[in-house]
Amino acid sequence: MDYSPNLLAVLVASLLPQIIGFLWYGPLFGSLWMQLVEKTEEELRAGFNPWKNFGVTWVLSVVAAFVLAHVLNMWEEAFAATGWAYGMQGAFWMWIGFVVFASWQEVAFEGKSLMNWGLNMAYNLAALLAMGALLGVWR
Repeated sequence: MDYSPNLLAVLVASLLPQIIGFLWYGPLFGSLWMQLVEKTEEELRAGFNPWKNFGVTWVLSVVAAFVLAHVLNMWEEAFAATGWAYGMQGAFWMWIGFVVFASWQEVAFEGKSLMNWGLNMAYNLAALLAMGALLGVWR
């Protein structure tokens, strides 16, 4: 099993969390999110660092897309399944098995509100589903 993911597809998929995040934490749920984190727009702008806020986030999105491409390849090998629906299904299982599990400590031990955690988990699910759909069809 020698697999090399389509790097252009990985790069395009890595942009989807940025686009979804812009909408999610902007016009869709930005006001709610700011209330949940108890910050104003001014406070958010004051602590804004483009490299940290967008650069590192994008690099991690590239890593996530690359890993997801490999997982979906294994999914295809194991189940002869491909396409957008299977890509989304694989992304869902990755989300519930790893993202939800790993982030729960923020609620359980760090005091993050359940509502804030839920909003973030829903964003992560939307981002992963979009990446999975794209990577499921663009091989």
